[in-house]
Amino acid sequence: MPASPTLRADPPDALVDTPVRLHLDGLPPGRRATLRLELTDDAGRAWRSWATFAADARGAVDVAAQPPLTGTYAGADAMGLFWSAALDPTAPEISPFVKTTLEPITAELAAEVEGRVAARATLARRYLTPGVRRVEPPREAALVGALFVPAGAGPHPVALWLGGSGGGTREQPAALLAAHGIATLALAYFGAPGLPPTLARIPLEYFDTALDWLRTRQELRAERVGVVGSSRGAELALLLGTRTPRFGAVVAYAPSSVLWGGVNSSAPAWTSGGADLPAMPDRTSPEQQVAAESSDPLVAAPLYLANLADAATIEACAIPVGRIAGPALLISGEDDALWPSALMGDMVLERLRRAGHPYPDTHLRYPDAGHLVGYPYLPTTVNARRHPAVGRALAYGGTPAGAARANADSWPRVLAFLRDTLR
Repeated sequence: MPASPTLRADPPDALVDTPVRLHLDGLPPGRRATLRLELTDDAGRAWRSWATFAADARGAVDVAAQPPLTGTYAGADAMGLFWSAALDPTAPEISPFVKTTLEPITAELAAEVEGRVAARATLARRYLTPGVRRVEPPREAALVGALFVPAGAGPHPVALWLGGSGGGTREQPAALLAAHGIATLALAYFGAPGLPPTLARIPLEYFDTALDWLRTRQELRAERVGVVGSSRGAELALLLGTRTPRFGAVVAYAPSSVLWGGVNSSAPAWTSGGADLPAMPDRTSPEQQVAAESSDPLVAAPLYLANLADAATIEACAIPVGRIAGPALLISGEDDALWPSALMGDMVLERLRRAGHPYPDTHLRYPDAGHLVGYPYLPTTVNARRHPAVGRALAYGGTPAGAARANADSWPRVLAFLRDTLR
């Protein structure tokens, strides 16, 4: 065997949503080599993957072109080592990859040949590009969040990013959108200092304030703003789109077609002008509740399906999406175990069509994907976690490979959709 095989990553330093081409060179043809990847999340937990390859006639391994002989994933896949990384089983908490900061993710790669490490490489996976600025709203605006502004004078298109029922802000995807030229306000609406502690009776006027503040920023093109949300944030994004034509594009990950009640509360989730908005009543039977509660982690989708059985109730609580003054992009996994987002996405699309919505609305449905669809190339091997509001583990559904395919396919479409709509 040559004395010094080389392991290359192209590019070695890039945004987290950029695919990487991994090459191992300098092997005898046919020689087997195992590539190992290790990532550490912001909870300090190690995620590891591996794949064994046979060198080609040139003595090289090209991960993008060659399927592994064995490993943590199957089939030729440039980013297979990244999404198939599994949590160290000794970790104190089992949950998806934790990212709470904007610090780069360091990926450590090693190539093992005949039982020894023959080459190493280190990759940086970033959320920020040079020139992207993080701006906090002024205290007098009473908004909790962070605005990410792309490099350059602008004016830049702008979007709002809304999290789901976990509360707080999601700064990482907002920073990524800014790195791709779309200024983005990651906005908390509960579960943060100065805001309601739970998802219950959230006043929609709060989001009017956000729009007003964005229009004061001269580096933004904020006459028409995009709004992106996931899960309960997708429900909110669709609802906000019906409120004002200032929201000119809606992206709804794991969407809802109706308004649901508050989380761990008998109150509705949303208010407008001081009045409660209608919310779906809970009509699940005791038997259905017992069946769901017996699952660990909790598979909640059957409970939502039971409540979607009554057409009159759906009509009373439906989000009037025909009023949205721009196109809607709906993204769902067909194996969503939390709630039936694919079904509800179809319901949204049908309601848009019945309303004669004059925009190119789209529903992206992904088989073998669950509730957690988002930006790509993080580990997808854990599809359950303890929910901070519910207080127990929830199942999200999907397979690791299915989630990875959904993330990789949908994210460029989201970027293109926002660029084209908000230009």
